[in-house]
Amino acid sequence: MATSVDYHATLASLRAQQSARPLSILALAEPLAASSSSRHENESQSPPATAGTRSQSQAHQRPSDVSSTSASQGASDLNLADPDPSLLTPAFLSADLAHYKDLFSKLRFSYLEQVTKEKYLRSIVGDPPLVVSHGDNLALEDKLSAMKAELQTKKGGVDALVAEMERQARLLAQRYDGVTRGLEVLDRVPRELDELRQEVAEIQALIAERKREQRRNGDGAEVDDDADENDEEDPRLNMALEPMQMALHEQEERNAELDRQIDLLQRQMPAKDREVEKMDRELAELEKRRNETTRLAVDLRRRREHGGRDEMEELGRWYRGSETVLRGVLGLGVEGS
Repeated sequence: MATSVDYHATLASLRAQQSARPLSILALAEPLAASSSSRHENESQSPPATAGTRSQSQAHQRPSDVSSTSASQGASDLNLADPDPSLLTPAFLSADLAHYKDLFSKLRFSYLEQVTKEKYLRSIVGDPPLVVSHGDNLALEDKLSAMKAELQTKKGGVDALVAEMERQARLLAQRYDGVTRGLEVLDRVPRELDELRQEVAEIQALIAERKREQRRNGDGAEVDDDADENDEEDPRLNMALEPMQMALHEQEERNAELDRQIDLLQRQMPAKDREVEKMDRELAELEKRRNETTRLAVDLRRRREHGGRDEMEELGRWYRGSETVLRGVLGLGVEGS
C-alpha cells in the first residue's frame, strides 16, 4: 500500500529551510553596500566645511586619500549605496572586484612612496644621522628576497584556495539551481494532478450520463448490466504508469505493423488493379459467349418444339449417308452389317 505524500507540507518545509539559510554568493556584496551607505549618511549629516577647513584638508591630503576618494567615487558610480537586487549579478561582482584591485594597487604604491619619503627624511634630520652601508643593503636585499619568496608561496596557496572556493561555489550554485527547479516542479505538479483528477472525474460522469441516456432511449440494443459493470471495472483504467507505458508500447508496435501491411498492400494495389481489369475483360468475353450459346440453345429448343429439324442434325445425316455410299463403292462394307 503506497503511502500518500503531503506535497504542500513538503514544499512549505523546503521553502522554510531555504529562507532560513539562503545560499547566495551575491550576499557578499551586502557589507560593501552597507559600509558605503553608512559613509554617505555620515557625510550628509556632517556640517558643511568652510573655506579654511576645506583648504587645510586639501593641503594635508595624501595620495592615499586621493585613492580612497576615487574608491568612494567608484563605489557611488556603481550604486553600492543603494544597490538594486537585479544588479547583484556575477558580472557586477567581477567588475567591482577588478575595480577594487586597481584601487588597492594605487593605494599600495602611494603607501610605499610615503613610507620611503618618511624614512629618508628621518634618516637625514635624525641626531645622529642614520648611515647605511653597502653590507646593510645586501643584508636587507637577502631578507627581502626571502620574504618575497615566502609571500609568493602564500599567494600560490591563497590562489589555490580561491580557485577551490570558486569551484565549490559553482557546484553549490548548480545544486541550488537544481533544488530551485525541483521546488518549482513540486509547486506545479500537485495542481496539475488535481486538475487531471478533476478531468477524469468529469469524463467518468459524462460516460455514465450517456449510458443512462442510452438505456432510457432504448436505441436498438439492450445494455447488459454485467457489461456495464465490466466496463466500469476495466483494469486498464486503473493501470500504473509502467504497465500503461508497456501496453502503449505494444499498441504502438501493433499499429506500426498494421501501417507496414497497409503500405505493402498499397504498393501491390496497381498490379492487383491490372489483374482485375484483365479478369473483367475475360469475364466480358465469357459472358458474350455464354449469351451466344444460350441464344442458340433457345433457338434449337424452339425449332424442336415446332417439329422442325436442326441444321446440324441434317448435316449429320448427310455425312452419315455419304459415308455409307463411299464404303459401298470401296467395298469396305457397311458398319454393323
